[in-house]
Order: sequence, then C-alpha cells, then structure tokens
Amino acid sequence: MIRAVVVDDDRDTVALFSEILQGNNIKVVGTGYNGQEAAFLYQKLKPDVIFLDVIMPVYDGIYGITKIREMNSDAVVIITTNQMTINAQIALNKLRPSAVIKEPIDVNEIIKKVNQLCAPSLDSENQMKKIMVTLALKNTLLELGIHEYDKIVSLLQKDYSCTLEDCYENPEYLRNILKDLFGDSYPDILNSLSENMKDILTHQSVKDFFQVLNT
Repeated sequence: MIRAVVVDDDRDTVALFSEILQGNNIKVVGTGYNGQEAAFLYQKLKPDVIFLDVIMPVYDGIYGITKIREMNSDAVVIITTNQMTINAQIALNKLRPSAVIKEPIDVNEIIKKVNQLCAPSLDSENQMKKIMVTLALKNTLLELGIHEYDKIVSLLQKDYSCTLEDCYENPEYLRNILKDLFGDSYPDILNSLSENMKDILTHQSVKDFFQVLNT
C-alpha cells in the first residue's frame, strides 16, 4: 500500500484529505501543518508521497520542498494550492515538484497521479523526462505572463481535455494552441523553450517532442 504524508495549515483540510486518501487505499502515515513539519515527517517516516500546501505561516511549502529535496532529490512531492504568485511558481519549478494540483481537488486526478508516480511498474526514467519537459514548458509559458499561462492551460483543457503534463505525449496539442495564440511570435517561444530544455535535449524522446513542436 502506498504510504503518504499530508501537510496543510488548515486542520480541517488535512483531516478531510487524509480521509479521502485512506478511502482510496492510500495509507496516511503522518500529518503536519507547516513546511518545517513536512521536512521532519519526511525524514522520520520516508513516505512514498508527501502532499504539501504552498501558502502556510512561518514555514511555507517552498521551505518544505527545499528541505525534502536536500534529503532526497527524487522524493515524490505533490503540491496542492488554491492560489500562487508567479514568483512562487517559478521557485517551485526549480525545486521540481512531482505534480501541482490546484484546489478544489479532483479526487480522481489525485488518485491517478499518485498511482502514476508511486507505482513500481512505472518507467522512472521516462517519467523523469516527462517531469523535466513539463517544468521547462511551465517556465517558458510563465515568461509570457501569468494571464497567458492560464489561458494556454485553459485552452488545453477545453479543446483537448488534457493538462500541460499530457503535452509530453501529445505535443501537437500544445503546438496548435500556441500557433493560434501567438502566430508570428511562435518561433520566439520555441527558442525560449529550447533554452529552458537545453540540459535534456540530447535525449531522443525529448528531441522527438521538440521536433513535433517545430513542424
């Protein structure tokens, strides 16, 4: 059974979310209410996944994931949030959260994501490439502005029923939306994305992804 830790400064949210997880065969082995407790619980309990809110008093989620990454760079950390500044998003991207789930939380999305990230049969190397490509995409689109970022994410959901993470397997969806939105500026976006992906562009699957965007 997958073992989880839940951290949020709202105690009612922690209790409800823990109940939902346990009702879906995910064992909650610890709960906390700030980023410092998140780091302590991760070190003590070594869970398969830790759910971490961003905005918390004193020690926030950025502090928590920073400390967790220092202990284990591959830790599965799922960020939950109902609001986030652009600076917080950029900071989080550098810390490589395994997933970011916006509140109100879709239970099916959470369970699917946990099983994807924690299932032993998952191709971990391919998953890491997907995460790195997604983070490069997020950084590139955030450079366009938070309004443009939100619009792109909304159109992906509306037109193709997919998330930004799904674009790794379906780059043509992202290509179509970006070309429609930005027209002649599309090559500039590709150049920026190429720069943000320079550390992983040597991988064939990433080359294939970028090639589709470039057609």
